Amino acid sequence: MNYRHIYHAGGMADVFKHFILTLVLQKLLQKDTPFFVLDTHAGLGLYDLTLEAPQKTREFEGGVQRFMNQCKEDLIFQVYVNLLKELNEGSIDIKKYPGSPWISRHFLREQDRLILSELHPEDCYVLNSLFKRDERVKVLYQDAYIALKAHLPPKERRGLVLIDPPFEAKDEFKQITQGLKDALKRFAHGMYGIWFPIKDPKEIKKFYQSLESLSLKKVLKVEFYWSFPKNIERLNGCGMVLINPPWKLKESLEQALPKLLTAFDINEDGFFKIH
Repeated sequence: MNYRHIYHAGGMADVFKHFILTLVLQKLLQKDTPFFVLDTHAGLGLYDLTLEAPQKTREFEGGVQRFMNQCKEDLIFQVYVNLLKELNEGSIDIKKYPGSPWISRHFLREQDRLILSELHPEDCYVLNSLFKRDERVKVLYQDAYIALKAHLPPKERRGLVLIDPPFEAKDEFKQITQGLKDALKRFAHGMYGIWFPIKDPKEIKKFYQSLESLSLKKVLKVEFYWSFPKNIERLNGCGMVLINPPWKLKESLEQALPKLLTAFDINEDGFFKIH
């Protein structure tokens, strides 16, 4: 694996993805019964934006920093905003950025459980160092699609599976579809969140068509574009497929995503789709 997410930490794609993650995790907290989270492509878990790599690309400036400057008072973003402020000693000047493992761990209660799967050896070491004292969290040096077979169904019988690949493999969408097919046989009523980059919308359409073979009853597809996809060689946006999404998630996103477009100052070329 050559992909290093630290170069892109806190960018627009991260804010989009992690805001949705906080909405889903809040829904899981509404019941007292334990829940389970499996993060198949965990990454480092926590990113220092003052380091050379993020300072080189500075994607966080147009992402999380612009978001905090523009949305810090907006009620729909308050849980995510407060989480970011807590990590940064109450400041809206973001120096530390939480990845999905840190966000998921933030929402865990005593009875809940988190499994983090990561195949990059250095990232896995850092991840384990970050969470080794938390008995609710288990870090595994393991392939994502093996993890789907190994850890489902969870004993808690409810929870979230987050699939967020680096898309280094040309057949990643095919692997996701096959992984979901196996996972849904084991954990049919679980919630699944699948993040994906958008270069060529035709590729996304093919992915959606492949998902139809899974006969999904409840699925929400969300696409967020920061540029109109004229050049399909560049990253034009990103999206998430949510299987068995929580109640009223669609309504929350319909309210929030126009505000994200404004916060990122991409109203002219940016747009979103929810279907």
